[in-house]
Amino acid sequence: MKSLNTVLLTASLAFISASACAGHRHHGYDKAKVVRASPIYETARYRVDEQVCWEEQVWQRHHSNAFPTVAGAVIGGVVGNQVVHGDGRALATVAGAAIGGTVGYQLSKNHTQRGAYPVNRTRCEVQPGWRTEPYISGWDVEYRYRGSIYHTRMPERPGKHIRVRVNPMPAAYYPGR
Repeated sequence: MKSLNTVLLTASLAFISASACAGHRHHGYDKAKVVRASPIYETARYRVDEQVCWEEQVWQRHHSNAFPTVAGAVIGGVVGNQVVHGDGRALATVAGAAIGGTVGYQLSKNHTQRGAYPVNRTRCEVQPGWRTEPYISGWDVEYRYRGSIYHTRMPERPGKHIRVRVNPMPAAYYPGR
């Protein structure tokens, strides 16, 4: 009879243990159904340097052109060289170049406008700017476990179920109740 009681007691303990662990596939964990998952948005602000360009009017002075002076000196030198023959030919070439250069300079000076004139120029500079961009920083999750609704925050979007930790705690013992 004693062995029958032992067998029945062992079977009862095994059955109670199995039913207590039912639904707990892994020790201390279970699955809960996700009821709602809402993204949590935050805004990132970052610096962006932008090049800004615009047209502006500036005043530019007339610059003299050296071409008429050089051309006059060359022509004067050639003419001086052709006119004089003999020992004075080198001196005539130099004198012709000087006279031709002076005439060319005076002609260019008379035809060049004096003062300044307006010119449009493109001007650019780098200006600091700021941009904002929303991003998902986490998820507010509402889930149901054994008939009760719970809330948590998760770093990633959950699926249809989430894994929950099951931590059974003993109830307070009050003798005589």
